[in-house]
Amino acid sequence: MKKKFLIVSTISTTLNFFEGQVKFLNNYFDVELVTSPDDVLDFVSKREGVKVHPVKMMRDISPIQDLKSLYRLVMLFKKIKPHVVHGNTPKGGLLSMTAAWLTRVPVRIYYIHGLRFEGDAGLKRKILLSIERMSCYFATDIIAVSHGVKKNLKEQNITSKTPYIIGNGSANGINGEVFSVEAVDPDQNTKNQIRESDIVFGYVGRLVKDKGVNELVRVFSQLNKMYKNTKLLLVGWYEQDLDPLDKDVENEINENDNIIAVGGQNDVRPFLKLMDIFVFPSYREGFGVSVMEAAAMDLPIICSNITGCNEIVKHNYNGLLVDSKSESSLLEAMTYLLENPKQTDKLRQVTRKHILEKYNQQMVWQEAAKTYKTITEANFDIV
Repeated sequence: MKKKFLIVSTISTTLNFFEGQVKFLNNYFDVELVTSPDDVLDFVSKREGVKVHPVKMMRDISPIQDLKSLYRLVMLFKKIKPHVVHGNTPKGGLLSMTAAWLTRVPVRIYYIHGLRFEGDAGLKRKILLSIERMSCYFATDIIAVSHGVKKNLKEQNITSKTPYIIGNGSANGINGEVFSVEAVDPDQNTKNQIRESDIVFGYVGRLVKDKGVNELVRVFSQLNKMYKNTKLLLVGWYEQDLDPLDKDVENEINENDNIIAVGGQNDVRPFLKLMDIFVFPSYREGFGVSVMEAAAMDLPIICSNITGCNEIVKHNYNGLLVDSKSESSLLEAMTYLLENPKQTDKLRQVTRKHILEKYNQQMVWQEAAKTYKTITEANFDIV
């Protein structure tokens, strides 16, 4: 009999980290999902072929709501009696690991996709560090999404447990058949705004300060004054309540005709196909999924030399690494690739091959199933 395996996430979009993998793992476990209610839960349930339990959880710190969420999770776990609880995201991890510990769930896996405290300072950083330590304490096992995350857990004395890493890292790997320039056509509405002679710098991700979007827009504005044949394509949504952009940057996005902001997209591939160079100047990442996806679409990468991203990008091999939060470093890299098309082509020739060799999705799924069976077999006789 398959053991019940609950995957918990604060919001449903995080479950896309495991798209397709949930259905695959359901061959080995009785997988069900727990996340905040929204209008895509039915879609996720049908896509993965598993049951979804809606439990409201807040992404930011909210003591009263957090206690309510904890209570609901405790009641849910008591009702369905899972054998494994798999917690994701800082808040989802803390709530699910605490509830699982309180209800004596035998296997409690905390999957760390990134370390939120790396982008903060002062009291908030201390609080976020404490949250990570508590989640790790209540977990029986920990999985780090990258070698950098595993290293930082040790350096910050967050846990004495030794985290697992699945394969070479990443939560879900990359499907090379899906993320391929041959698989899609470019978005036609956006293509109409780009001239044949334009060089398109592109970004995919949330349009927030923490992702380095302030620096990206300011640097592009400088570059665009010198090189009129440049465009910046931004794919992603704003988060004004949690991490707003600076007002001057927001105004620049709205007023500069050479900046094309298309909002959040369910399928980013038609927009990646329009880009010539992918730029990702984030302050912190656990891994950098959008960097991996862009690389699979034959794009040379410019990204911050930070945890996760510097495992995907090898400097001067498949991209360039720049200093985080540095406009001068970013400007130098963007200018260099713009002025050296032969080097840009050289990077492009290896980027897809490099990423598929390290993060092939089927390999990651097989390694994930192997890891989860290893963890659970320490507590159960699973065949």
